[in-house]
Amino acid sequence: MRLATFHRFDTAIALLQRGMHVSIVSRITEINPKILRPLVREIHGKRPVSGQMTSASGILRTRAVQASASVFAVLYRASGGSEIFGGIDLRGFLAAYDGYLALAGGIMPPNAQRIPIDITQAWLIARDIQTGAAYFQSCRRCHIHYLLADDSRTPPSCPICALNKQRPSQSADE
Repeated sequence: MRLATFHRFDTAIALLQRGMHVSIVSRITEINPKILRPLVREIHGKRPVSGQMTSASGILRTRAVQASASVFAVLYRASGGSEIFGGIDLRGFLAAYDGYLALAGGIMPPNAQRIPIDITQAWLIARDIQTGAAYFQSCRRCHIHYLLADDSRTPPSCPICALNKQRPSQSADE
């Protein structure tokens, strides 16, 4: 077996351990899905998730998810620079996703079922940033960069400002 083959399997295992869909891992590594599916069972003890994948516009269905996706997207842009608009760099993508997990883990409530953006959704967001179907906008009020997508259900405004408006006002005593 050649070193390149070991590298492809190492990459596949790293992605599958993070929960990425087999079809995407197969495209990235060029390993047949029939070989990857048993790996998912061995790693997670269950069958791989199947089903049709969406786009960034389908992922950005609520303000909270849009804000969370924006955190990932900003980390991804910081990790990959302008290169993210020409292709997906796997190392930069994984660094951004791992950073996102570290941040999301620190802010998620203890009873949360899952983090808002899984690795497959993050990959789809990265893909849509590359194609231009998802893009960054800067908020005039709070000056953060947030993610928008063509045909998204969320209004084309800052999710952070919108979420802050929804929070109940805290009194001066608190």
